Amino acid sequence: MRVISIDKPEAIKLELEKIGVDDRAFSIFAGKSQVLALKLYDLSCAQANVMKQLALSAGCDCAIHRDVIKGEKKISDAILFGTRRQLEAIMEKMSLQMFLNQPLAEIRTGLALYEGRPALRLAGKTCEMDRTRVMGVLNLTPDSFYRASWYGEPGAIVEAALKMEEAGADFIDLGAESTRPGSDTISAEDETTRLRPVLSRVVDKVRLPVSVDTYKSEVARFAIDNGAAIINDISALGFDQRMGDVIAKSDVGLVLMHIKGQPKSMQDNPAYDNLMEELHQYFQQKIQRAEEYGIEQARLIVDPGLGFGKRLEDNYTIIRRLKELKVFNRPILVGPSRKSFVGIPFGLPPEERLEGTLALLAILIEQGCNIIRVHDVLQAKRVSQLVDLVMNGNDGKG
Repeated sequence: MRVISIDKPEAIKLELEKIGVDDRAFSIFAGKSQVLALKLYDLSCAQANVMKQLALSAGCDCAIHRDVIKGEKKISDAILFGTRRQLEAIMEKMSLQMFLNQPLAEIRTGLALYEGRPALRLAGKTCEMDRTRVMGVLNLTPDSFYRASWYGEPGAIVEAALKMEEAGADFIDLGAESTRPGSDTISAEDETTRLRPVLSRVVDKVRLPVSVDTYKSEVARFAIDNGAAIINDISALGFDQRMGDVIAKSDVGLVLMHIKGQPKSMQDNPAYDNLMEELHQYFQQKIQRAEEYGIEQARLIVDPGLGFGKRLEDNYTIIRRLKELKVFNRPILVGPSRKSFVGIPFGLPPEERLEGTLALLAILIEQGCNIIRVHDVLQAKRVSQLVDLVMNGNDGKG
C-alpha cells in the first residue's frame, strides 16, 4: 500500500491510466480528488439544518452554529466541506428546495469564479494568466526602504528598465513616492515632477506595459496621458475620490490593494478579528466600487498588500491562504520583495533578504499568485519558471 498525492489533474489522469480506468471516468474521479471548504453567510435556522443534512447525505459535512440544531440560534453562518463531486450532489438536492435558492446561487457563482482562469485587459488587449507574470519595481524615491532599487538619474532608470525586460519582466512598475511604513506623503506636483523625465522615456524604450504606483488622481491622469498601462493604487480608490473617474475614462488596468490605515501610521498596532474575512469583504466592496465608477472587472487586479497594515503573522497567514482570493477570478498580484517580514525572523536587513523573498515567491505561486512584484527580476523569473514547470508543466517562456 502507498499513499498517493493526486491533487493535480495530470497526476490523477496518470494514476488512473496506470490501473486501466476507462478514460470516460476521469472527470468523475477528478471531482473526488480535492476537498473544498465553502463559507456561506446568514443562513436561517431551517436553511442551516437542511444544509447539514444534505451534506451528510452526500458523504461530506457542513459546520453550523452549535445552537442551530436546537432552534436556539435563528441565523448562522456555515462552512460546507466536500469534494467537487460531493458539492455537485448537494447542489442537485438543493435545487429541489425553493428556500435554498439563494445559497445555491452563491455556491454556483463562487465555484465558477474560484475555478475560472483570470485574464487582464489592457488597452483593448488581453493578457492571459497562463503562467506567472513578473512585475519589476523601479523606484524614483530616494527614501525607498531598499536603497538598491533607487536609480536616481533618468538615464539609469531607463537602462534598468531595459535590463528588467531582458531578464524576463512582463511589466515595469514605477513608483515616485515611498509608501513604506512611517513614510511622509508628498504632493501630487512633486510626484509628477519625479515621473516627468522618466515615464515617457521608459514607455518608449521598453516593449512592456508600464505601471505607475500612485494613489493620487492627478498623478494617475499624468501617467495615463504619458503611456502608463496600469495604475497601481495602494488605497484601492480609497484615498482620492477622483481616482475612479480618471481610471474609468481610460482603458488602463487598476491594481486594488488592501491597506489598513495610512502609510505613515499603518504599522502602529494593526489588528484583525478575522484577517481573511476582512480581506474578502474589502475586495468585494472595492470591486463593486470600481464597477460603479464604470471600470470593468476585466481591468482589475487584486493585491492583499503584504506589509501594509499587517502584523508579522498576518503576512504569513495571507501567504498560506492566498488561494482564497481566487474566488474573485481576478489576477492576484503580490509584492513580498525584500520586505521586513522576510528578514525580521533572522535579523536581516533588506540587502540580505533575496533568498527569503525567492522562497516566499515559490509558495505564493503555488498558492495561486498570478503576478509577482519584485526588485530582482532575473532571480524571480527563474523561480517562477521552475515553479510553473513543476506545478503545471508550463515552462513559463510564453
